[in-house]
Amino acid sequence: MRSLRFKIITPFLLGSLILTGFLVYYTHTSTQKAVKESVLLIAKAQSNNVYNSMSLLFHSMRTSVEKMTTDSHVVSLFTAQSHRGSANIPADTENWFEILIQGNEYYRGIMVVDSNGTCIASNSRMQIGVSYAQRGYIQTALSGEFAISDARVGLETRTLSATAAAPIYINGEVLGAVVIINDFPEITNYDQTNHGGLQAVFIALLAPDGSFISHRDRSMIEGGKRFPELYHTLSAMQNGGEVEYKLNGKTYVGYAVLEPTTGWLVISSGIDSEVFVYARELSMVVFVGSLAALCMIYLVVVLIVNGVLSSLLSLITYAKKVSEGDLTLKLKNSTRTDELGILHKSLQNMVESMQKMVVQSQQASKMKSEFLANMSHEIRTPLNAVIGMTHLYLADDNFSEKKREYVIKIMTAARTLLGIINNILDISKIEAGMFELDKTPFNLRKVIEQILAIHQDNAAAKGLNLSMEYSLNLPEFFIGDPLRIEQVLNNLTGNALKFTEYGSVSIRCEPVAPIMEEKGLVKVRVSVADTGVGIPQEKLDALFKPFSQVDASITRRFGGTGLGLAISYNIVKMLKGDFNVESAPDVGTTFSFTMPLETTAESQDEGPEANQAAGLLQLHLEGKRILVAEDNDINKFLMEEMLQPTGAEVVLVDNGLLAVEAVREDANFDLVLMDVQMPVMDGIQASREIRKFAGFDRLPIVAVTANAMKEDKDLGFAAGLNDYITKPVEPSILIMVLKRWIN
Repeated sequence: MRSLRFKIITPFLLGSLILTGFLVYYTHTSTQKAVKESVLLIAKAQSNNVYNSMSLLFHSMRTSVEKMTTDSHVVSLFTAQSHRGSANIPADTENWFEILIQGNEYYRGIMVVDSNGTCIASNSRMQIGVSYAQRGYIQTALSGEFAISDARVGLETRTLSATAAAPIYINGEVLGAVVIINDFPEITNYDQTNHGGLQAVFIALLAPDGSFISHRDRSMIEGGKRFPELYHTLSAMQNGGEVEYKLNGKTYVGYAVLEPTTGWLVISSGIDSEVFVYARELSMVVFVGSLAALCMIYLVVVLIVNGVLSSLLSLITYAKKVSEGDLTLKLKNSTRTDELGILHKSLQNMVESMQKMVVQSQQASKMKSEFLANMSHEIRTPLNAVIGMTHLYLADDNFSEKKREYVIKIMTAARTLLGIINNILDISKIEAGMFELDKTPFNLRKVIEQILAIHQDNAAAKGLNLSMEYSLNLPEFFIGDPLRIEQVLNNLTGNALKFTEYGSVSIRCEPVAPIMEEKGLVKVRVSVADTGVGIPQEKLDALFKPFSQVDASITRRFGGTGLGLAISYNIVKMLKGDFNVESAPDVGTTFSFTMPLETTAESQDEGPEANQAAGLLQLHLEGKRILVAEDNDINKFLMEEMLQPTGAEVVLVDNGLLAVEAVREDANFDLVLMDVQMPVMDGIQASREIRKFAGFDRLPIVAVTANAMKEDKDLGFAAGLNDYITKPVEPSILIMVLKRWIN
């Protein structure tokens, strides 16, 4: 859950971040635009400057070479027949060449060729007599046109070199040509250190064949690299214009113009990452500065807001913990006198009141538990005598059928009363969160068959057909709590028979999902359907509320406390299953529940029903000695009478102290049946004392008590009990205990 501080400060922080982002974006784009415009201006100026310089130089070359074709020193070479074709140059002509070379710093060489392209005069005597007829510019000049060729920029000198040739006309006939080799000052300079920004713009010269004559990156010039597509693209702008191109993975921006004399492209450009470095740096400065200012503002806001929020948030945290059930916390004293101070004091007073109410509730719950435990004990004790005596009475055949019927009705009433007591205890445990489930292997089919056996007589008495259908696709052996599953089925089957006057009641068990083999789980659905009175739809919600019936007439007509379905519903939920009911008045009702069960291998345990078939007479415990600790005379007499048919010797004592002394004096007892609530010394304390000198395996101690609460059982097992059975004692349960603990 987002905190209040978060909700208050976050919008401010987000707004400031958005504003900072906008400022950074605006600064970056504006700066980049301004830098780009500056780059274009500088690039254009540099390109035009080089362009103009080259045009001026080439124009000067043409003027100079054309003047020389008419100079007397040159013309005399073709009119003086004695010197034509001779290696001897007139002294004044040779001096004139030297004067020209010395007088013009740009002239590197001057020569005159005849109509055959052979040098007849030069400032370098080594060139005289050499044929230059194959040179393109010589051929152009001898054809009567001016030519400029061999233009290039030195890799080391950075100077522009070019050769100019002009025809020599004498009497309208081209008799030769004058050739001047010029070295002009550097037009490109890459020696300055590049710090990025506008200084990153440099001049490059691109020839028509796509080769760079000049470039800051020498790898572009060396190795014969050519970029004809780039020349073709950029040369389309003969009047110059803005350019952007890519070379070797780098993007260049700048300005380009075409020099018409040489056909060179004069490109003034720079790598965009270097050109815009200042724009990016400025954007970063703005961002960092804005972020720092934002942090300072944020801290100021937090300090201002925190004063108010700290008190409020501490109250919220305290209220949250209180709502989660922690009432032990104490609020720190507050000196505030404003609304927060009033809230602080009011919340503390409310929690103190709740603490008192919780203490009172705990005391009431404890009193309720103690009352239920005492009520259960006090009712189970006489019920033990009633049910036990009826069992003894029914074991005797020497009385009439009428009296047998009376005794059976007494037993039925006693069992009904016992069921009510058990339901009350169960619903109390559920409400207190003390209801727990066991996990033991069991046979689900036998559990359902046992339910049928229990209710078959009741169904037959009403003329109803009670049946079961167990799916062939469903395993029989599972791990779970068979007693609680049986309790749910018993409640549902009992209710179905109770509310059905004619027709049938059927129990169906089937899988609703395939077995998950990796976990060994299967989802089982058990349904109980009847053809009874049915339930209106608007009454279904009240079914699972404790002590509730569909209407008051149900209790008058059919009886019941309204606890069975509430308990069954909660048991199914604890089994991690779902409970469902479908019903229509005068048609019938189907209760069903699902539960995930873990499958297991077939159990060899025959279950309690097999043990119930055996009688006490068949145990043959002659020679065995059983100590019974019981303070109630009727229950003492009842226990003695129930054990007498087994042939075992029964020793009776009135309290736990006498039981301890009896075991200490006589170590030959095979079993101790121990009541829990007795005078002088209770059964729990007596068990602890006996365990001090009689081991757990040597002498079994089984509690036979009316204390049916789980905490009573846990306390008994912790004291050293081997087993625990509650009153009223069923003969079948007693038989199981005797067979389990006496060899």
